[in-house]
Amino acid sequence: MTKQDVLNLYSGLQAVSGLPGAKWAYGVARNMAKLRPEIEALQKAYVPSEEFIEYEKERVKLAQKHSVKEKGESKKIKVGANEEYLIGDKDKFKQELVKLRKKYKKIIDKEQKQLNDFNEILKEEVEIDFYLIFSDYIPEEITPAQVSAIMPVISEKEAKT
Repeated sequence: MTKQDVLNLYSGLQAVSGLPGAKWAYGVARNMAKLRPEIEALQKAYVPSEEFIEYEKERVKLAQKHSVKEKGESKKIKVGANEEYLIGDKDKFKQELVKLRKKYKKIIDKEQKQLNDFNEILKEEVEIDFYLIFSDYIPEEITPAQVSAIMPVISEKEAKT
């Protein structure tokens, strides 16, 4: 399993951690505990610099400045899983964004290298001895997407009662 798979599985376990069942909760908690050291190491591996955070704040201000306003508020649109500002005059926004990127070029390049390095780390393989959760412990309330996200910790076998 790659470190990216670890991130995805941890996220999936977080999403189902509130579902009912003592044996279910125990299995989810055990697996989250097994994944936590890897998650913490990955969180430390990629931390944006203060300078890059400053650039991001400036970029967001620029987007807000050029966004379409509704009742005095900047209008946002859903793009995939994210929300973005709906830009009115795109050409003017792009011109100012180019200037901003030039101003922060060294910082953006440095951040991109750090991100590329982090993406390489995510491809690395890792072995984790999971605590398997028997399929008959799966709560009724779980969705197919949630089950799919946590398949590595689900055992197809039934529990021995």
